[in-house]
Amino acid sequence: MTVSVDPRTEKFMEQLRDHGNIETLFDILPDIYFYIKDKNCQFVLCNEATSRLFNLSNKSDVIGKTEYEFFPKKVADAIRHDDFRIIHHAESIVNRTELIVNELGNIIWVTTSKLPVFNHQGEVHGVMGTSRVMGESESLPEDYQPFSKAIKHIQDNYHTVIDVTELADMCFLSSSQFRSRFRAVFTMPPQKFILKVRIQAACHLLKTTDKGLTDIAMRCGFCDQSYFTRQFRASLDISPKKYRERWHF
Repeated sequence: MTVSVDPRTEKFMEQLRDHGNIETLFDILPDIYFYIKDKNCQFVLCNEATSRLFNLSNKSDVIGKTEYEFFPKKVADAIRHDDFRIIHHAESIVNRTELIVNELGNIIWVTTSKLPVFNHQGEVHGVMGTSRVMGESESLPEDYQPFSKAIKHIQDNYHTVIDVTELADMCFLSSSQFRSRFRAVFTMPPQKFILKVRIQAACHLLKTTDKGLTDIAMRCGFCDQSYFTRQFRASLDISPKKYRERWHF
């Protein structure tokens, strides 16, 4: 796929020093993670917020690396799949809502967009992406609004037993309606969503603390260490112990 660039735009951009120093603009927007990758999916540009998300002190520490150096393989595989779709098919991802753990360990909502970057010949030269931090659950996109109270309850209480029936009541739906509509919006059943929140919380504790696995399991809502380990491995293709060895800082 090729694109045409208005000659006025092309001429203007060619005359900019440092390509307009785009990352400086994003450096003053602390609630936006911004990056550009080349066709090999290596980071060539990012802002300060992105380096902090990866728990690195300098943007230069990100350059030349790929997602496999910052995420477990199963997560990195999904990111790479998206990037390849963009690089090889010039597809775009616009305002996809996702749940992540930020550099402070808070489970937050972001809207992610990824676009192809083209060279002068109109060929895809890389990937440009942003993830914008959203506000409280009331600020979720319209499709997610009916579930805002349930989502906030999950985020605030993932360390406890969460009853899906209770979540349904918060949304004024029957259990079957809640499960069906939740799956349609979030592309996963409620229990898997709850598990995702718990796994993300556990990842942060494994990376940033020396707490024992049993303690982490209890703090993140798992009934025991054995169950925690099985679910963690199933979600990320790596054991909690190996995850800590690889990403603890």
